[in-house]
Amino acid sequence: MPDFLSSVEFYVYATLVAAAIVAFLARPSSRGEARQHLLAGELSNATGRNWGEIATVQPAISLIVRDDGAVVLFRHGIDGVSTSGAVSLAITVIGFDITIEERIVPGNDIDEPIDTATFVLDFLAPDRYHLKYNSSATSRFATTTLLVRPDFNKQVNLIN
Repeated sequence: MPDFLSSVEFYVYATLVAAAIVAFLARPSSRGEARQHLLAGELSNATGRNWGEIATVQPAISLIVRDDGAVVLFRHGIDGVSTSGAVSLAITVIGFDITIEERIVPGNDIDEPIDTATFVLDFLAPDRYHLKYNSSATSRFATTTLLVRPDFNKQVNLIN
């Protein structure tokens, strides 16, 4: 037996076993299947501005978790959209990663302007999520951490 422990075959087998253990530990964890949700926003004019006035609100998102666990997402600083337009979100949830793609339809410019869209995300379990918000129409995005717990409140500016 002592001859086997000092043989080349023993070291080859030991190296193979060590490589298998490292490969097993280094493999990525399963993220789970993708869940997709499409939400239409409730449009409002929170600042009360008219079409001729310059938008002074920084484009941003606000996240508020209600007592029932639903997340209310406010999209502030929307410009060039009327009450006949639409703001919607395509939300993809994979594990603890949330990707939100904003879609904007301007509407008719003879209608009243809006600057805020409100969405209710009632499909998230209480946990910590990594959120990426992308607005292709405005070429802006934001990333943040979302903690789905009552009284969570966070505002994040959209950047270019």
